[in-house]
This record gives sequence, structure tokens and C-alpha cells, in this order.
Amino acid sequence: MKETIIKSVTAIICVVVLCITSSVAIGNYSDAVKEAAKLAPTVSAGSNVSTDDNADVPSDDTAADVPSDDTAADVPADDTVTDAPAADDTATDATTPDAGTTDAPAADDKKPAAMTKADVIKLFNAETAKAAKGSYKITRGGKFVKNIDVGSATNALNSIIHGVDKNASLDSVVGGFIGVKAQPMTGTVKAGKVDGIDAKYAIKGMSLTEADVTSFKVDGNKYTITIKDCTTPNASSALAHASNDYITFSEVNQSIANEVGSAVKVVENESKANYKKITFVATIVDGKMTNLEYSYTFDATLSLKLAIIGATGTGEAAITGKYTDIKY
Repeated sequence: MKETIIKSVTAIICVVVLCITSSVAIGNYSDAVKEAAKLAPTVSAGSNVSTDDNADVPSDDTAADVPSDDTAADVPADDTVTDAPAADDTATDATTPDAGTTDAPAADDKKPAAMTKADVIKLFNAETAKAAKGSYKITRGGKFVKNIDVGSATNALNSIIHGVDKNASLDSVVGGFIGVKAQPMTGTVKAGKVDGIDAKYAIKGMSLTEADVTSFKVDGNKYTITIKDCTTPNASSALAHASNDYITFSEVNQSIANEVGSAVKVVENESKANYKKITFVATIVDGKMTNLEYSYTFDATLSLKLAIIGATGTGEAAITGKYTDIKY
């Protein structure tokens, strides 16, 4: 009887192991458990085992023959899970790795491309065109670096000028016209209309080309351009593409005639003026020009005629201009 029990138990174990193994192969563990449950009571019912005979087979021995731990060891749950990819691992594979995200620069770290000369010129042209139609304040100053000197004829010229205006001189007559005065000139512009100052000193909508500009610099909100030197500027000169603040000798003659009549004249084709160090600095905030400054120096050689006397004069001046509180 004992042998029969052992064989029955052994048969049950084999069936259980066989079922579990088959279930693992097809990925259906639950079916194996159900099959084992069906077989176990069938064997028990077919074996005529009395209570006394059962006492001859200690429970400890049965447990030793069929240890639940051993069965679990044959088909470990952890191994089955290990074979299937974990949910977290799958998510990790489908997601861009952290390392890749670290390598890609953040949007805030990207610096805008450096502006080219063409970019800066385009900006000056566009913003001055808008500012010229807006409202702002003008301050225009100048001083002689070298006073106008016509040599021995200086005194003769001043005598002629004094005869018309005792408070005037060659420096004041010419200097007054070119904006070289003891005090800076000031004016205002509202909606493009100039008040209190000559309109030639107002902002001009620039029409600069790359050939006009020798250098440029961008420093935060400050944009600086340097314009090439000019000799006796006219409408096609680089300076004329940026400002109306320059003189022609025909204008000088007209100014002198207004002051002292026809006694003194400039011989235009024998005179020249050299404009140098021409610089414009714009402050542009949020795409709008709020301030604009400019400066230049010029030296002039004047061929003068007073009555029948001819003389050559020289002089040098430094000019500054400021447009502030620009709104448009």
C-alpha cells in the first residue's frame, strides 16, 4: 500500500511538472494549474487508502518528497518575468535618452547670428526713415579746431566785415553758417516738422550702401557705423546719404552775401573741404531707434576774393549732433 501511495504521489508530481512545463512553453501558466487541480482528486479517489495505512506514511516524508519550494525552483516566477521585457525598460527604449537631451543645446543657449555690415546698414536706413517722420529733440554743436586763417588778408577781410557788422568777423560769418557757434543750437521736431533750428540739421532718412560704410560695431543696443571720408560733399557723397549737415561753397557764398554783401566771395572751383571721422551711433531698443548721435571733423581750404584782392584761407572744425527722445 505504501508503495502504491508513493507511486500515486510521484505520478501526480510528474503530471504537475509536465503541465507546468507545457504551460510555460506556450505562455499559459494558469491552464497548467487548472490541469493539476483536476488530476489530483482523481488519483485520491481511485486509491483505497485507509486511515490506518495513512498513519504509516508520515506527513513529513510526503513533504520531503514533494517540496513546494522545489517546484517553485523548477519554474521560477522571477525567471519568467526576467525573460519578458519590463514595462519600464520598454518605456526607456522608446524615449530619447537623457544623454541625447543633454547634448542638444537648449533654445535659450543659442546665440543669435552676428549681424553683418549689410544687416546694420539696412537697420540704419529703415529706422532713420521712420524717425525722420517722428518727434524728437535736436542739439547741434561745433567748434573751430583751427580758426579760419587767410594769412595777411585776414585783417583786410575782417575790416570789410566790421564795416557791415562791427560784432562780426570772418570766423563768425563762416562759422555761423556751418554751425560753429559759442553755444549749441537746439530745436524740436514734431511729426516731421522742424522748429527752432535749420531743417538741414534734422534727421535724414538714410540711403547708405555698403560702399559708403568703412566699419561698423554692435554692442548691445548701440550700433555704430563709420562713413568714408568725403572731399567737398555733394548729393552723391557718402555723407550726403546719411545727413544733410554739410556745406557746399555755393551755400557759403550765399551766407557771406547775406552778411556782408558782395564784397567777399569764395572761388568755388579753387576751394575744397575734407570731411573725416564721420561716425553715427544709434541706440535701438525693441526694434526702435530712441537716440542718434553723429560727429565729424572737416578742414577747409578757401580761395577768397575781396574786391580785387585774392587770398587763400584754411580752417578746421569739429561738429557734433544729437537726436534724443525719438518717438515714432
